[in-house]
Amino acid sequence: MIFEEFVLENFGIYKGRHVINLLPASSKKVIILFGGLNGSGKTTFLEALQLVLYGKFAKTTVNYLDYLAKMINRNVDPVDGANLELQFRHLREGKEEAIRIRRSWNLSGKNIKESVEVQRDGVLDPVITERWYEYVEEFIPAQIASLFFFDGEKIEAFANQDKAALLLKIGIQALLGLDLIDRLDTDLLTIERKRKVQLQSQQTIDEIIGLEKELKQLTIENQNIKQEKTEIQLSLKDLKIRQNKLKKEYSNEGGELFEQRQLIENDLKNSKLQLSQTNERLREIAIGEVPLLLVSDLLSQVEKQVSLEQDVEHLGILHEVVNKRDNSILTLLKQQEVADSALSAFKSFITKDRTERQEKLKTECYLNLNTAALARLEGLNDIKKSTKKFIKQANKFSDDIDNYERKLDSIPDPSSLDGINEKLKNIKTEIEEKEFRLGLLIEQFERLQKDIERKKMDLNNTYEDNAREQFINETKRRILKHSETVRETLEKFRIAILEKHINKLESLILDSFQNLIRKDNFISGIEINPMDYSLKLYTGNNEYLATENLSAGERQLLAVSILWGLSRASGRPLPAIIDTPLSRLDGQHRQNLVENYFPHASHQVILLSTDEEINKKYYRELKPAIGRTYHICYDEELQSSVFKTDYLF
Repeated sequence: MIFEEFVLENFGIYKGRHVINLLPASSKKVIILFGGLNGSGKTTFLEALQLVLYGKFAKTTVNYLDYLAKMINRNVDPVDGANLELQFRHLREGKEEAIRIRRSWNLSGKNIKESVEVQRDGVLDPVITERWYEYVEEFIPAQIASLFFFDGEKIEAFANQDKAALLLKIGIQALLGLDLIDRLDTDLLTIERKRKVQLQSQQTIDEIIGLEKELKQLTIENQNIKQEKTEIQLSLKDLKIRQNKLKKEYSNEGGELFEQRQLIENDLKNSKLQLSQTNERLREIAIGEVPLLLVSDLLSQVEKQVSLEQDVEHLGILHEVVNKRDNSILTLLKQQEVADSALSAFKSFITKDRTERQEKLKTECYLNLNTAALARLEGLNDIKKSTKKFIKQANKFSDDIDNYERKLDSIPDPSSLDGINEKLKNIKTEIEEKEFRLGLLIEQFERLQKDIERKKMDLNNTYEDNAREQFINETKRRILKHSETVRETLEKFRIAILEKHINKLESLILDSFQNLIRKDNFISGIEINPMDYSLKLYTGNNEYLATENLSAGERQLLAVSILWGLSRASGRPLPAIIDTPLSRLDGQHRQNLVENYFPHASHQVILLSTDEEINKKYYRELKPAIGRTYHICYDEELQSSVFKTDYLF
């Protein structure tokens, strides 16, 4: 399929009729490059392409008719309305045909009136016109349109693990036709129920119809709640990421210290009080014996001298007694006529002992103190220990005071945190509101789940009980039996086809990512879980790598790789249309897309870029693959954006 011509008339910012040639210049010059500043109409151009193809099934943020009314150029009469035309060529049943679809609408009275006209090979085709929505699904199913029409600014969302899994699920089911299996399974269930209903009495039929109606209503409510719950959960995740960033910024600005200001001031006050009490205790101690610690060496000498003088005093008393005893012993030995040698030895001993005592008695005694005078010195060691303890405490309290005063000095001005505080307060309020709403939704969801299960059980019981009693039609019995068998076979077929093709898709996504990332042995394997479609990455060492550990740029390249891999797996030669293609990417990852993706994304690549994305450098590198260039700019005189056949430079 290839787009040839696109016409916008009075659509959005485009006043009047604008005809754009979209044909690539050659098979090598596949890129059609549109350049424009923000607000010039690039995104409007992409919306117009999707609208002309899908009409009411195009993704719009408001009611479809309100959207059509909104998109009529404000400078024209709404009665004149707006018009979009797209001409393209594609193969159908082995034959190439040219299709031109024209979608126009205008204000008729108070209502919007829309009309669609389709020409095939230049001739109006009423059948295709009437069944356009079925026809367009044959070559660009709406479910996989996002693989070929996407906004680069929103590509980061697909890097989220949950949204990537959802994208893979939708893409795989559409590409492999699993959605058709689901519809067939549903249709078979409907046939089974209708056959069972045909066997029931009118009363039973009314009961079944009532139960089915209730079940359908409960299912719709359940789906709505599930969707809202998912949206709130994703929103909460984004809010909490923003909250954590603000908290980090708040902490870096000294916010935590600011919150602790009162505690720090109280601690400072307590430390000053304790220091004052400790100093007072030290002063009390200083009034007593503490000053004596200054002359502790002298006091030690005094103690020694007093002890020595007491020893001399005792020796003086003992000297006289011992002399008398020695003389008595000497007299006794002589009377007993002890041998002269023994007597001589004894005389020598007592003479030596007397001489030693006499020498000690010569020691100078100048203090003349008794031991009672030193009694007060015995408690000085305890006083010394106590004094050291109080001094240590005083030093600690002084250090604490210094620390608290430094902390107080480092606390920022409260006014500098007002902006962050306000944002944190708003985000906290929003999170609380969403969490409260989420809690209510979870309760409703669980209650509805139980109600649905009960209704299903009631419905099945009604079917089964009455079917067993009244199942007399053998033909209908066979239909029911074969239908159940077919549904079981379809489920086996679904699993088999999924396992068969998922390996190919893993390989295509890996090949796309390796072409874009250009890092040797960075990612060597990609695995898709067939149950929940979650994605797992493996490094060159075959180690698991969580997608959260990739850089923001790498995650975006992974998202592009998923889209590219899915589009390659589709086997559908469709154009690739990319709005803001390099948004949010750093220089290296932009270079990778420019070199390895855009020239090879498809046989026709339409890029809608700003001057900051495809700049002069990237334009030079893409130029060999560029077939046509357009500059979208706003003309004040015409009050409309216009297309010029050149680029921004």
